[in-house]
Amino acid sequence: MKLKTVFLTLFITATSFPVIAEDTPSADQVSSGLMLNKQTDEERIEFLLHVAQAYFAEEDFDSAVSAYERILEIDPDHFQARYVVAHVYINAKQYGKAESLLLKLIDENPDDFKLMNNLAWLYATADDLKYRDGKKAVRYAQEALAISPDDHHVWSTLSEAHYINGDYERAYNAITTMAKKAARHGQGVTKEQVEAYNEQIRKCKRAWDTQKMLKETTK
Repeated sequence: MKLKTVFLTLFITATSFPVIAEDTPSADQVSSGLMLNKQTDEERIEFLLHVAQAYFAEEDFDSAVSAYERILEIDPDHFQARYVVAHVYINAKQYGKAESLLLKLIDENPDDFKLMNNLAWLYATADDLKYRDGKKAVRYAQEALAISPDDHHVWSTLSEAHYINGDYERAYNAITTMAKKAARHGQGVTKEQVEAYNEQIRKCKRAWDTQKMLKETTK
């Protein structure tokens, strides 16, 4: 599920992609090391950032990860690369790397609600059940909301966290709150995101209605 790619807008937007001249090497050439030998570290990093962004836009997440990791080989403390690759790890289903890096980044940036939200989303949606943890998902989503209570993305994450815990009433309440926050505070919400959010609303409503019906039949 790619619902949370919206959180990369801090560093990655469609308009940030460079204009590639005809003689500019391809991403594959960069991956093989061509054109990097004569560049300074700063130039290498800038070039690899563009390559990583292009791979991400193409949803080639493994290649995007490789490009960001090349940057971190050059500069292990590069904040932008660390910040973004933590999210890309989730898309690439490299959950162990994502969890480890997000925990470090949260420790270094305790007021960054987007990092908390991304970690909550990992715990709520990871395909690998070893990393699926509803309690942790709720905890980090609530901590993110304490910092940014009007952010509709975090309300969506909290809804998903309650959903995987089987707490469908809270999941539905959170997702309907998300809709109100998005209408009031959301900017740049795409048609695809609206459709995904609407499906999340329907999913939570169905689950809660079924749960209520089952409770009635067991009385």
